[in-house]
Amino acid sequence: MQFLMKPLIKSSLAKELILANLPAISAIDCPLDKCAGRILRQSIASDRPMPPFDRSMMDGFALDAAFAEAGKVFKVVANVPAGMPQTSIGNEPNSCAEIMTGAILPLGADCVVPYEDTERISESEIRIIDQEPIHQGDFVHKEGSDFASGEILIEPGSTLGSREIAVAASCGYATLKVSKMPSIAIACSGDELVEVDIVPESHQIRRSNDYAIETGLARAQLSASVRTHLPDDISAAKSQLIKLIRENTFIILSGGISMGKKDFIPGILEEQDLKCHFHGVAQRPGKPMGFWSNSRCAVFALPGNPLSTLTCLHHYVIPALRKAMTLAQDAPSFSVTLTKSEKVRPQLTVFLPVTIQDNNQALPCPPQNSGDLVRILQSDGYIEVPVGEDEAKAGQSYPFNPWY
Repeated sequence: MQFLMKPLIKSSLAKELILANLPAISAIDCPLDKCAGRILRQSIASDRPMPPFDRSMMDGFALDAAFAEAGKVFKVVANVPAGMPQTSIGNEPNSCAEIMTGAILPLGADCVVPYEDTERISESEIRIIDQEPIHQGDFVHKEGSDFASGEILIEPGSTLGSREIAVAASCGYATLKVSKMPSIAIACSGDELVEVDIVPESHQIRRSNDYAIETGLARAQLSASVRTHLPDDISAAKSQLIKLIRENTFIILSGGISMGKKDFIPGILEEQDLKCHFHGVAQRPGKPMGFWSNSRCAVFALPGNPLSTLTCLHHYVIPALRKAMTLAQDAPSFSVTLTKSEKVRPQLTVFLPVTIQDNNQALPCPPQNSGDLVRILQSDGYIEVPVGEDEAKAGQSYPFNPWY
């Protein structure tokens, strides 16, 4: 079965069509200790003021600042460790409490004098030795000074890392509503491919694209549940593809989608309950790329040349998966300025590998061709040169996209 590509569309339109036709990812309730790396689908609000009480910021002595001055002797009437209910220093003007960092400020005290600014006279008396004036509020973390009760602290769409989990725990969230982790399958095609631990024959090459895709996903905090190989046999490939479509939310294919006699994957996809949104993009590398989807499954069909696979993975697939999981924003990006001009094809959007230098300068690092896997090791990512330009110009700024 030989399948002809559809008319080429612009790269920008390809991205729009992908983002507009992704399967919905449901939200699930997840125990807090299982939420690492998940995408938050609810707000996290403070359940009480932060901090919840006036707390000491230093180890030292809590007292009334109105009576504090250098040389003044204070009587230690209480010892206040962290975790102790609020106590009092009483009404005596020269009384104080020994206090630990994080402890509740006692009634009658309005400041903390650190140990190093005092000297111990006896177990029950201290003298202030610091010559600097002591003020109300010194070394006191005031109740609610960070956030009020009920204030939104983390918005939906945030990735839950160590900081977010700590905030959620401090606010009493034992479970969180997060995006369900989608089932992602990776499949590469071609009888010329053998496993990495096999010594290839003269007509064979080792598989690498599926490993590259899996690693790129992992570094973007996404995980593939299936990594497999499709043979150049239409019956066997069709059987495997139907099973992958039935059991996975996203499928990332590499190879078998161009116009060769063995490129029958687009034809198989056309026979399934999937809509072809495009097959062929005016870009380099990755022109044969296609995208099929329905309400349950999306199929990204990437060209099999290594640089084509990697570029399309980074430019389309990973941003789309992050969007489907309702991530608040895409991966951070910035612009770089080229230090050297590079000729490109004006009729295509060109994704040009570059090496980042000081001050967001970038040096073009063009490969020999889209199969030049090793040369891109010299690059840190790629820039997008818009269609219509016949060269990427030195001194001009372009959006930069890092490799995962």
